[in-house]
Amino acid sequence: IVTGDESHYVAVIMELEARGAKVIPIFAGGLDFSGPVERYFIDPISKKPFVHSVVSLTGFALVGGPARQDHPRAVEALTKLDVPYIVALPLVFQTTEEWLNSTLGLHPIQVALQVALPELDGGMEPIVFSGRDPRTGKSHALHKRVEQLCTRAIKWAELKRKVKAEKKVAITVFSFPPDKGNVGTAAYLNVFASIFSVLKDLQRDGYNVEGLPETSEALIEEVIHDKEAQFSSPNLNIAYKMGVREYHELTPYATALEENWGKAPGNLNSDGENLLVYGKQYGNVFIGVQPTFGYEGDPMRLLFSKSASPHHGFAAYYSFVEK
Repeated sequence: IVTGDESHYVAVIMELEARGAKVIPIFAGGLDFSGPVERYFIDPISKKPFVHSVVSLTGFALVGGPARQDHPRAVEALTKLDVPYIVALPLVFQTTEEWLNSTLGLHPIQVALQVALPELDGGMEPIVFSGRDPRTGKSHALHKRVEQLCTRAIKWAELKRKVKAEKKVAITVFSFPPDKGNVGTAAYLNVFASIFSVLKDLQRDGYNVEGLPETSEALIEEVIHDKEAQFSSPNLNIAYKMGVREYHELTPYATALEENWGKAPGNLNSDGENLLVYGKQYGNVFIGVQPTFGYEGDPMRLLFSKSASPHHGFAAYYSFVEK
């Protein structure tokens, strides 16, 4: 690399190799990466990929870079590759300190160029993995984030290799408008009929959906017990009761939520002793009811609160889904 600004790239490669991954790094001087992807990542004879996941460290669209994009060409190349494609981000318009101290987060121009545009190609998980030095302007690895990026890349690769019957899927339902509609209404769309159709397709495709009922109406009955159920309803099916000790073990940021919500378990998604996860498990597929944000009925807090931290019940739900 002509600029010599490659330490953040090296850090990612070293971390992946330290975890036992076989890394095939490629670099192209031009702005069209579709050719190198097809040349170095796909077997020319079998047409199968050599790799199980791909991580782009430039943050740009696959074809065209920041100036112009050719999304159809990028989609064609990535469809041939058919593996998870992660687009990670080096800070470009901010120094590390500016980014960390910003209430805005990532600079809007970088969001447009390096989050939105790569997503049109099929890129995902835009994790910031490197900062920028204010004195030299060069990039440096943010090691905790490099570790997170490598963990995600390896987990996606492992998921790609799993047989469908072993893969786990979570489907989350909510109500919209918040605090107005019933659970799973989503602006008056037939949510549970759609979920039921998806589950039947997953079942036909080899996923483990053991115990799936025969109709969407029966699915509603098993998950929320009442198609008119509100979030305050006592009838929602409890999939899991998470004790406070387990919650703290699974949720490392739990104590940071106490400033706004007090100590766990709190009074939202809780029976006073445990945090309640609402939903229903079918084989390896979990249909969960996302908790409310906790302040839908407080317009002043919605308008003026600088913190939108989730309450303990909300955090417990996603800790359960993730871990």
